[in-house]
Amino acid sequence: MNVIDRVLMVLFALAGIAAAVILFLIGVMSPGGIGQTLLATLTGFPGDVYAIVIGILWFLIGLRFLFYRVRRPEEDHVVLQGEHGNIRISFEAIRQLSNRTGKAVRGVQEFDTRVRTGQAGVWLAVRVKALADLDLAEMSRRLQSEIKAYVEQSTGVTVERITVNIAELANTPAKANKAWVD
Repeated sequence: MNVIDRVLMVLFALAGIAAAVILFLIGVMSPGGIGQTLLATLTGFPGDVYAIVIGILWFLIGLRFLFYRVRRPEEDHVVLQGEHGNIRISFEAIRQLSNRTGKAVRGVQEFDTRVRTGQAGVWLAVRVKALADLDLAEMSRRLQSEIKAYVEQSTGVTVERITVNIAELANTPAKANKAWVD
């Protein structure tokens, strides 16, 4: 949601709250004041009850829109129970461990990881730029197993799933292959 949408939502919420208060007051006021005909039609039983109920509902909807974006931000860390208290490991640290391991796998030229919260651990989504003329399926399985083992051993966090996305192939495989010595 951009800034204009947020400003419009706040203005709508404030207008809704003001209209709800006015409608509620019309429902509660006794007839005999200004706008006799409007008040008589809205406040005559059962119209006064309807005006009060609609005013309250409109007020609650306005409050909901006013505080729409007020919520807790998504967590960007994993909390483990330690012997003497909690241990927090940031997603950035997990990302860096995964990237370090992924870049060391033969056939990977560029590598990046995204970390998400899972049910009982974390999910990793990795994006790979691979060298040409390699078994991409085997390289992907190797990436998954090595990253899972290293991250779990280093952090103690369970890696539930690793999704490998081979986004592209490297342009110059001959030059990149010279760096690998078997």
